[in-house]
Amino acid sequence: MHGRLYNELVLEIAISPRTPLIIKSGEKAGIDPARPDMEFVRTTRRNAHGEPEDTLYIPGSSLRGVLRAHAERLLRSLRDDLACQITDQSCIKHKDLKESEISGARAYREACYACRLFGNTAIASRLQIGDLYPHRELEPLTETRYGVAIDRVTGAVAVGPFQMEIVTSALFLGRLVLRNFTVGQLGLLGAALLDIADGLVALGHAKSRGLGRVRLNFNWARFRFMQLPPDGNNGIVGIGALASEEIRRRYNLPSPDHHALDGFPQAQHEGLYHTVISREDADIRRWFETLAPLWVEEIEQGGISP
Repeated sequence: MHGRLYNELVLEIAISPRTPLIIKSGEKAGIDPARPDMEFVRTTRRNAHGEPEDTLYIPGSSLRGVLRAHAERLLRSLRDDLACQITDQSCIKHKDLKESEISGARAYREACYACRLFGNTAIASRLQIGDLYPHRELEPLTETRYGVAIDRVTGAVAVGPFQMEIVTSALFLGRLVLRNFTVGQLGLLGAALLDIADGLVALGHAKSRGLGRVRLNFNWARFRFMQLPPDGNNGIVGIGALASEEIRRRYNLPSPDHHALDGFPQAQHEGLYHTVISREDADIRRWFETLAPLWVEEIEQGGISP
């Protein structure tokens, strides 16, 4: 299925801290007394003057892990088998076979709903998430906080004091790309993003200490579809409505797989594709709120077998 392109969403998001945020670096401070014990992760980029400098950023893998974990939490709230356990290397059946001996269609059919969207060792992910870098005109504000770890038996300090470098104010920008999705898969992704935006899901380290709550805004979204909705209404067209009957049967894709959206812009031709672009956070948020429940409908209508 990844050898074709039926539909695509490119979404630019902006994340800013509601509460202090720390995405821990894998590097240790070592013997340098000026460095905190827990540093915010950094990379090297060129600034506006073309000079290399260390820059704080949010790795795409950090956001992806939080999105998948919360999506799996939502799926298990409906049915346990919709998301495989982390102890399972793969939810594909007949694990005695090598991955090279399992066709893509079979791997997709046998995968849980979470793996169909986020991938596993046998099938590639539908979702790609890039790193989020700070806005060039808004330098992140950081401070150092101190903490200790308490021995739960004696009540004394077990570890510490230690230092944490936290971000108190910043604006991180990044992109998500979702390809060859069903309407339900887009709805599940939207539900997870909205929960992060509402502060229900935290990012990074020390979440139990109140850190990691963020604001998430949608800067712009671009949808591309091979075809327009069959009913003529503006809205989202999933892969189940775009693929051939043979592909739909082999991959067990839902049908019908399209949903009309109020206020969805008129599609414009762009080469082979019909393209819709929105730069309004309120509109994109409203569309996701409409699509969020549709993953439940897709499952109940036979999108995945128990």
